[in-house]
Amino acid sequence: MSELCFTPAHQLRSKLLTREISARELLEAFIEQTQRYNPTINALVTVNLESARQQAEVADRQYTTGAKPLGLLHGLPIAVKDVFATQGIRTTLGNPHFANHTPTQDDVLVAREKAAGAIILGKSNTPDCASGGVTSNTIFGLTLNPWNLDKTTSGSGGGGVASLMSGMVALADGSDIGGSVRSPAAWSNCVGFRPSSGRIPGPPGSLADGNTSTAGAFTRCVKDTALFMEACDGPDLRSATPYPFAGQRITMDALDSLPMGITASWSAEFAKRNMEPEISSLFEAHSRVFEGFGLTLSSTELNLGSSYRQLYSDFNAYSYVKGLPAQVLHDCLHKRPVKPSIQANVDHYMSMSAQQIFNMFRAREILRVNTQIYMQDHAVIITPAHNCFAYGAKDTAGQGMCDWSAFYLAPLLGLPSIVVPCGFTKDGMPHGVMITGRYGEDLLVLQIAAAFERNTGYGQQRPKLPLE
Repeated sequence: MSELCFTPAHQLRSKLLTREISARELLEAFIEQTQRYNPTINALVTVNLESARQQAEVADRQYTTGAKPLGLLHGLPIAVKDVFATQGIRTTLGNPHFANHTPTQDDVLVAREKAAGAIILGKSNTPDCASGGVTSNTIFGLTLNPWNLDKTTSGSGGGGVASLMSGMVALADGSDIGGSVRSPAAWSNCVGFRPSSGRIPGPPGSLADGNTSTAGAFTRCVKDTALFMEACDGPDLRSATPYPFAGQRITMDALDSLPMGITASWSAEFAKRNMEPEISSLFEAHSRVFEGFGLTLSSTELNLGSSYRQLYSDFNAYSYVKGLPAQVLHDCLHKRPVKPSIQANVDHYMSMSAQQIFNMFRAREILRVNTQIYMQDHAVIITPAHNCFAYGAKDTAGQGMCDWSAFYLAPLLGLPSIVVPCGFTKDGMPHGVMITGRYGEDLLVLQIAAAFERNTGYGQQRPKLPLE
């Protein structure tokens, strides 16, 4: 039964729909896997066993009597990031203020997952208020990387990616303000997708409001990503972020098609990052794969401007602070003990003058125009996900030395961006290639990622899990 736990979600869905396996049987396989490995990996921090079993029984009963599945995610056990409100299930944000908080209603994303028939097996670990490149907090502790327990999962989606790659769930959601889905995916050999802003709405004043920070997903393959998006994509009047109506609808069936004549920006040193030579070589070795399925690669670089990193630092602080819970913001403003990275973001934004805030929005407008013009001739930008090797699980110095700037463009401008497996470095750790597209053109990004995946097959490899 453990093989089921590493079967792509779209294949599990087929088994459920043909009644090869019941939702309850599938759930029990994932529960067994969770009980075996979660004590070591620490990916799921609130496990929802009895309610999950009840949901599975309802799914089986309704499908048997009505001969109709509940939805696109019918019977699939998932992990929900512990920043998304789940009705009746503890939601802590990794913050002591909410250690015993149980919401009375679901976030938009969670409501869509449940409406599509997904079964919430547990809440995945996150740093305090999703802040930081190491997934740890004072309530639940540190999440470990299934590929190497001494290495980081990255953050802030470490719990979700670790639960997926340990075989505890079929899918895991996440949120991405500066790489929190894409970075963990790169060091875990799975797919991490941040959709165009507005595709998965969130309420204003939340840590994933659907704008700079938006919900996304960890999956075993690009087809699973399309399945997740097909179920969860859509506008909502409760969101202040417009929906990208101009883009094509995302469907699993559309992945096999790839438009001809695509020119892609090929950028090993995007944003002038200081690249580890081995990672650059790994990336460059795959140019022929993209060219092999029809892409034309261009070395013409996007002009990011001289203040790109400062712009993201300013805008990230602004976006993060407006999504902080009132209790945490109050603590920061009154200098009560909080996580240093949270305090730093609040101090950063609160210290900005009106002129600096004006300059920030103006610089973002200029970057948007430059990027729009550039992407008329370049449908996507392809870069290495990381510039460095995965640092240690508790290595805050290594976290500080990692250059995250390639992840910044998508949240700054609301662009779709995906990381797919791109092989392994000599330390045995996975690495990823990142594909970022035009606003609203999520399907094209997924189509290119799927073509790369078909021609490489790296995602089929899985970690040798430790015993408890």
